[in-house]
This record gives sequence, C-alpha cells and structure tokens, in this order.
Amino acid sequence: MRGLALTIAAIAGLGAVLGSGAPAQAAWGYFACPSDNFASQFPAAPKMETTRFSMPRHGLALSARSYSVTVENIVYKMLVADYSDLVADGASILLEAIFQHTEADDHGLQNGKVLGNTTSRIEPVGRGATYGRSITMDYPNGGGRNQTNFYFRDGKLYEQSATILPANGDYSSPNSSRFVESLLFNLTNMEEQTGDKPPIIQGCGADIQPFKFRQ
Repeated sequence: MRGLALTIAAIAGLGAVLGSGAPAQAAWGYFACPSDNFASQFPAAPKMETTRFSMPRHGLALSARSYSVTVENIVYKMLVADYSDLVADGASILLEAIFQHTEADDHGLQNGKVLGNTTSRIEPVGRGATYGRSITMDYPNGGGRNQTNFYFRDGKLYEQSATILPANGDYSSPNSSRFVESLLFNLTNMEEQTGDKPPIIQGCGADIQPFKFRQ
C-alpha cells in the first residue's frame, strides 16, 4: 500500500511540474477596447496609457493611447492616434506613419533591415475589410526584431506591433504573428469571432460603436 501511495504521489507531482509550464500559453486571450474600436489577443492583460503622437506633416493627434504588455521579453503594443479631424487625409496619414516608423531620422528604425513589407487585411471583403501594411524589420546593431501592422479606420491610426528583444532572441517566434493577426475592428460580432466575451481593457469605455461596412 505504501508503494502504491508513493507511486500516486509521484504521478501527481509530475503532473504539477508539467502543468507549471502551461500558464504562459494559457494566458493568451482576447481583450477589447470598445472606445477605441478594437479587440486583439494579448498574452496577458495590457495596460492602457495616454501618450502623445505627432508627425511632421499631419501634426499632433487629437489624442493618443497605447495598450501594451511585455511577456518573456516580447513587447506587445497597440497605439491608437485620433485623427478624426483629418479623415479625408487617411491614406496620407497612413503613409507618413509608415515612413516615420521605418525611416525617420529622430526615432524610426532607420538603418534597420527590412525583412517583410506586405499588404495586410482585417475582415473579409464581405464584412467590411480594412486594408493596411505589415512591416517586419530588424533593429540596427542587434537591437531586436519588430513587426508592426498599420491601419487607418474611422478617423484613427492604429499601429499594432510586437518587438522581440535580444534577451528573448527567438526571432522566429510565432507569437508576433499571433498578436498582429488577431486584430478585430468589427466588435458588433466580437463574441462570434472570439468564441467568448472578451474582458474590457482597464480604462476603456464599454459601449460598442456601430461598425461601418463601407467608408
């Protein structure tokens, strides 16, 4: 009997050890910000912060917020800048944001190595597609790898990025793509798309705005 008890205890202990590695994976889930009209998967609850966003040509955004979390030396971040007073300039705002990110002298990834520059899309065409740009770059001097997707929708510029820091070093990690490819703009059917009711990010309003299928 004592041997059987020890065997059961050993199995239980092994299960606990194996289970201890699960939380990082299990923590991934959708989080929503209805007041900024987006939802996305994050590996943990993101923190909202008010910030300042400005570009030389299109000037200071009416307001800007970042939603970010760092897990295992990967920084997951969504930046939302309000340019609702310049909706007609949306295409130009998008292009300047991409330029500022990749080539600006003061804080862009100038001299970094571009690994990918492709069109991205949120939602199929029949459900109000939003088109943008996805850019993957290595920072200069071994500073890490960054993947950022850019969109402009309903007067707001969205920059969703994942930065794999050198301390992590796994630049082939699928978590970058998992993050940026999970973005949703149509929150009216959010539960249908996510399979659940995502928690609202602290600081965000709870009212879901009607989704415009055509701009």
